Amino acid sequence: MVISWVVALLLLGALGAYAVRERTRARALEHELRMRTEAWEQSRLEFEEEARQAVARAEASVRAELESGARTATGAAVRSFGTSVVSLGADVGQVVSNALREHRGDEVYETLTRIDHSVQQMLRQAQSYVIVSGGLPGRRWPQQPLTDIVGGAIGRVRDFTRVRFNQLDRVVISRAVEPLVHTIATLLDNALRYSPPTSYVDVGFQEGHHGVTIIIDDAGVRMNNEQMEEARQVLAGERSVDIHQLGPTPRVGFPSVSALARRYGFTVYVDGPNAYGGTRAMVFVPEALFVPRRAGVDGPATEVVPVPQVDAPAPDPAPAPAPTEEPASVRDITEGGLPKRRRRSPALAAVGTAREPRPEAETQQDTSTIARPDIAAAWHSGSQSGRAAAR
Repeated sequence: MVISWVVALLLLGALGAYAVRERTRARALEHELRMRTEAWEQSRLEFEEEARQAVARAEASVRAELESGARTATGAAVRSFGTSVVSLGADVGQVVSNALREHRGDEVYETLTRIDHSVQQMLRQAQSYVIVSGGLPGRRWPQQPLTDIVGGAIGRVRDFTRVRFNQLDRVVISRAVEPLVHTIATLLDNALRYSPPTSYVDVGFQEGHHGVTIIIDDAGVRMNNEQMEEARQVLAGERSVDIHQLGPTPRVGFPSVSALARRYGFTVYVDGPNAYGGTRAMVFVPEALFVPRRAGVDGPATEVVPVPQVDAPAPDPAPAPAPTEEPASVRDITEGGLPKRRRRSPALAAVGTAREPRPEAETQQDTSTIARPDIAAAWHSGSQSGRAAAR
C-alpha cells in the first residue's frame, strides 16, 4: 500500500509539473501570438498609411501638374489675347493720331481726341493683363525726363485734370521709361478712382543719394490696416497672384506694378494716412535707371505745375479765322485756351501743354473747365509727334 501511495504521489507530481510546464508554454505561445498579431496589425496600419501617403503624393503631383499646365495655358491665353488687344489698340491709336493731324481745328477734332484718350486707357488695362501673365510692356520709348514720364502717365488716366505735378528733368534710360509710365499711371488711376471728384492728386519728387522717389498723394478713402498690409506684400512680391484666383472682377493693377518693379529694378511702396488723410504711393527709381549727369551740372529745381484750367470761351461754331489774322500772342494757344508746348522731347507728350509758362492774362482759373472735352483735346494735342516717333 505504501508503495502504491508513493507511486501515485510521484505520478501526481509529474502530472502537476507537466501541467505547469504546458501551461507556461501555452502562455508563452499565447503571448508570442499576441505580439505577432500586434506587430502584424502595426505593419498593416503602417502599410496602409504609406499607401495613403503615396496615393496622396501621386494625386498632389498630378494635381500640381494639371494646375501648372492649366495656369501656364491660361497665362499664355491671357497674354496672347492681351498682346493682340495692345497691338490692335496701338493701330487704332495710330489711325486716330493721323486723323487728328488731318482734322486739327475742325469739328471732329474733339471727338477724335475722346476716342484716343479712351484707347490709351484701354491699352493700359490690356497691358496690365499681359504683364501679370508674364509678358512684357509692349511700347518702346527713347530716354525721357521724369516730367515727361509723369505726363505720359497722366495721359493714360481718366480725370487727368485733377493731377498736379512737379517738374524734374532727370532723364530715365530707355528700357525703364514704359515700365515707369505704366506704374505711375496705375497708381494715379487708383488714387483718382478712390478720391473725391473735387480733390486733387499731387505728384512730387524727392531726390536722394541713391535715386529719386516719385511721391503720389491723394485725399481719398485710404486702405485699412489689413488692406494696406496686403497691398504692401503684393507690391513687394511677397504675395504671388494666381491668375486663376483673380475672380470675376480681376484687380491686376498692383500685381502688374509689382511684376514691373521686380523686373526693372525699382521699388513701390504705399503708406497712409498722408497729410491729406489719404494714401501715399512712392516709387523709388535708383540711380542705375537714370542717364548719368554731366560733371558739374545740377538738375533743375522742382516746380509745382498744376494741370492747366484756363478760363476760355467755348469754341465758336463759325469757321476759324485764318492764321495770318490771329495775334502773335494767340497763335500758340489751342482750342481749349491752353498754350501749346514747344516740345523738347519727341515722345510722351500727353502732358504737353502743362509745361509752357502762360501769359499773365491767362493765369485766372475757372473750375468749369475741368470736365470740358476741349481741355482733353488740348491736353492731347502735343502727343502726336511723340507717338509717331516712338513707333
